Amino acid sequence: MLRIGLLGRGFMATVHALRYAEMEDVEVVGVASPSEPREFATDYTENAAAYDDALALYDAEDLDAIDVCTPTHTHRDLVVPAAERGIDVLCEKPLERTMGDASEMVEAAEDAGVTLVPGHTLRFFPEYATVRDRVREGDVGDPGNARTLRQSPYEERPAWFDDDEKSGGALLDLAIHDVDFLRWTLGPVERVFARRKRWDGNEYALATLRFESGAVGHVDARWPNRSDLPFKTAFEIAGPEGLLEFDSEDVAPIEVRSTTESEPSRDPIDEPLEKDPYRLELEAFVASVRGGEPPITADEGLASLAVALAAVESAERGEPVAPAEVGA
Repeated sequence: MLRIGLLGRGFMATVHALRYAEMEDVEVVGVASPSEPREFATDYTENAAAYDDALALYDAEDLDAIDVCTPTHTHRDLVVPAAERGIDVLCEKPLERTMGDASEMVEAAEDAGVTLVPGHTLRFFPEYATVRDRVREGDVGDPGNARTLRQSPYEERPAWFDDDEKSGGALLDLAIHDVDFLRWTLGPVERVFARRKRWDGNEYALATLRFESGAVGHVDARWPNRSDLPFKTAFEIAGPEGLLEFDSEDVAPIEVRSTTESEPSRDPIDEPLEKDPYRLELEAFVASVRGGEPPITADEGLASLAVALAAVESAERGEPVAPAEVGA
């Protein structure tokens, strides 16, 4: 039986707790949160002990791994002590608020010989994974241009999201989903230019990424403070041989346009999904704890964080910023 410690009690911790409950030979044995951990453990886990402090959880329970679903700026102080105790870690994106803190986490995991998996769940969504495969297989030729959109509306959310020193705003917390997808698909990013606007609890951000390949990506991230707007994602990737598009509001999951004579498949997903992306992500993490390869390496998490932080810095400075410029 794999023994998991779950940190946090918000939306993502709830999602993960429910998925672990569906898995065989995996048990959440402890939950830690500074607020109401006992209520969370009662509602979402079967036999988990509740702790107000994560370090107390580490020392009281015989853990194989922890799952960190807490605010971004808390990750270092939770991950480093776990690594020092020889505990494997799944850490929700982004790894941390700064490169310095994130690098300490990665170094601690390497020194201890434990697995640290960044929680970039988007890689497990079939529309994104399928398009990445098609791009890598040459379906559009050499990609020249990519666009992504992510709109996540809210009216009430924890105060730390509005504290730029803790969350990094939409360019870090929200846009890093698509930054990681584009970097995973198109390769290393050379420089970033970004703009963002905030008003009345809303935030709109746009980042332009220049990839080392010469491709250009446009990342549109929106935090509207409105309940009447939908959660929405979209992307397109274009090259000389065709265009791949996705829009979450379109009834067809993927649209393919090609210069080839054969009729392309409109829906590349052959069978209905038996497991959602969160379940697939957690199963991949569990497999890595049991000795398999990590589905996403800590270094990949660092690379995507550097691009998102370059966007944050670019918006502040009003000029392009290379990911390599982003310091501690």
